[in-house]
Amino acid sequence: MKQFILIICLGVAMASCNNAATKESGSDSTANKTTTTTEPTLPFKLEKPYKNWQMGSTENVAAAMGTLKAFVDKDYAAMSGLIGDSLDMRFDYFQGKFTRDSALKLFTAQRALYNDLTINMYDYESVISADKKDEWVTIWYKQSWKNEKGVADSLAIINDCKMKDGKMIELDEHIQHYPAKK
Repeated sequence: MKQFILIICLGVAMASCNNAATKESGSDSTANKTTTTTEPTLPFKLEKPYKNWQMGSTENVAAAMGTLKAFVDKDYAAMSGLIGDSLDMRFDYFQGKFTRDSALKLFTAQRALYNDLTINMYDYESVISADKKDEWVTIWYKQSWKNEKGVADSLAIINDCKMKDGKMIELDEHIQHYPAKK
């Protein structure tokens, strides 16, 4: 009887080894990604080495969204606490690097153009490089408002926010441009 149990245990152990080998070499794409050591040849060369991005912190997401919320609420004191000493901003047709005070003046002037401003947040993603030197938050949302004449409008917006020590130091905003109406 003991020999029979020993044979069964040995058979189970061998079967589990075979299943593990099958799973590693199977068609599971996540297993292949983690066990593959060679990178594929990319059609375009990267300017800098790939940073092996990983999931970042939700604290940075809260800070990035908090900056947008402060803009909507015209709470520039709160916004000041969420922006670094300087802010590198890139928008369509406009870019520059500003001190915190200059950036706040720019946001104040821009906010005055919108009445009844609302945000419908779609999604977000927070990433950090493997060397922990670069952290980014991307937020996708719809911004709706009325102009000074009461005409409603909206935009689909994507903000890429570089974060450092829980503060935004870069803002790269992308909007969807549609063909002009005829």
